[in-house]
Amino acid sequence: MGDVFISHSARGDAFATAVLQRIEDRLRKKNHTPRVDQSDIPPGDEWRPKIVHWLARCDAAVVLLNEKALKSTWVRREVNILLWRRALGAPLLVVPVLLDGLTSKAVKIAGLEELGPIQFARTARGEQQDAESLSGQVLERFAELPEAVTGDDPMSTWHRRLGLYLSEARQRSSLLVDAARALKSENEYVADVTAQHGGCLFLAHQFLVAPPERMEAAVDALAPSLPDDTLRRLTAALAPTWVDEEAARGVLPEPDGRPRGMTVLLNARATGTAEQYIRRATCAATQGFEMRSVGSLPTGEDRVGERFRTWENAVWQEFFEADAEEDRVLPHDVDTRTHYLIINELCVPDAEFAQAVKLLHGVFSWLIVLVTTGTPEPDEQVRTAFENAVLLRPLLTAQDEQTAKLRNKRLSKLHEQLAGTYS
Repeated sequence: MGDVFISHSARGDAFATAVLQRIEDRLRKKNHTPRVDQSDIPPGDEWRPKIVHWLARCDAAVVLLNEKALKSTWVRREVNILLWRRALGAPLLVVPVLLDGLTSKAVKIAGLEELGPIQFARTARGEQQDAESLSGQVLERFAELPEAVTGDDPMSTWHRRLGLYLSEARQRSSLLVDAARALKSENEYVADVTAQHGGCLFLAHQFLVAPPERMEAAVDALAPSLPDDTLRRLTAALAPTWVDEEAARGVLPEPDGRPRGMTVLLNARATGTAEQYIRRATCAATQGFEMRSVGSLPTGEDRVGERFRTWENAVWQEFFEADAEEDRVLPHDVDTRTHYLIINELCVPDAEFAQAVKLLHGVFSWLIVLVTTGTPEPDEQVRTAFENAVLLRPLLTAQDEQTAKLRNKRLSKLHEQLAGTYS
């Protein structure tokens, strides 16, 4: 039927372990395949390759939330990737389960508020916790599970594309092994990348969460075996992966919903950085997402109106090629795409700036406005003026931006360097 990833921190917790075991047993009886890592992963340890592989491929997921899980960096990262996939349109069933008498408020306080809109499995207030009852609630939700996730969402497409590029190195399988080791895959998993079926896709999954310096080392290991065109496409696909995956997901609208007056604040200096965030969030999708950028500082006294008119004209011209007033009619398929307007005026936005954005959303409610605010964190007054704006975290530093810029330049020139023409 389907692969079901189970996220947990059950070790040492008898009740959580009992729930986990019952869910596993009942999933198997329904011909599903539970994917569970039973070992503790201390904070700061590397992503386990198999876990990343399961997260990228699973058809559904169960998230067991006890006190220990709420404090787990691993559980948080697992939840982020699952919800990232959902936000990109994957028909992924996610069932969070409350243990230890936890409330949805406790989940929100722990920083996992993204699970809030999803229906929790839980013990009714005043009743004693029962592992059999909770596991039954979970399995009831699996009547909604499709035969398999279609794999047509942008993240799945991105992985397949990477797997295709990597497959051109398969004739020299030792280089695939070198790349896996550069990504710090444990020896027990290195053999997976040389398997006849799925090995390159397994390696592609590791790039999803690889730290940028390891990504660069892995590409360097593969580069000699790849044609120039493939190498250029691979490096272009991997260029945005330096962006923190949790921050990137903040760029996306809620799953199953159109954005409504959505503003994103990124404390970056360059428009190119904002573009990288969007490419990372959308897994460099070539369909369904469009982005344009606009700048220009107001010069007159009507700073709000001047900004609004400049941005409004930019939306019509850049997204819809409608210069003339009579051409300004939205196409029928506007709701099938997500539109990002990056605004970078090379100055810190103020309350007037926020008012102009509000006017823009009054005309284009479906437009996502991404504002580059400069490296310092926007102050509380500015953030309040934007009302429901999303501030992307972790925050950037000037050094972060410069490091990423230089690394991506090296990657883009790698094919020239191999040919001895690097300048």
